[in-house]
Amino acid sequence: MPSFTLSLALRSSAPLDDDAVDRIRAAVRPDDPELRVWREPDRAVLHVATECTAVTLDAALDLGMDLADEVDEACPGRVFEVAAMGDEDSQVWRSGP
Repeated sequence: MPSFTLSLALRSSAPLDDDAVDRIRAAVRPDDPELRVWREPDRAVLHVATECTAVTLDAALDLGMDLADEVDEACPGRVFEVAAMGDEDSQVWRSGP
């Protein structure tokens, strides 16, 4: 089954410091060794990335949307981008304005 990288970005409605990132990391898929969580300095933007396997790129993007729901529960704010990237192609969902 093909492997994909999932990536998402969330604009937090609360300030993000290192402790907040650690709490989110502990709450979202704590058993996923591939999961990475980081924030942009001086901005309330949280990034999350991990790896997955899926039959198609569309299926991988669906898994990315599931991850976005999990992150949204752990960090109040708005997910504005979800991406699934394979070796040869990528697909990106972006929220409206």
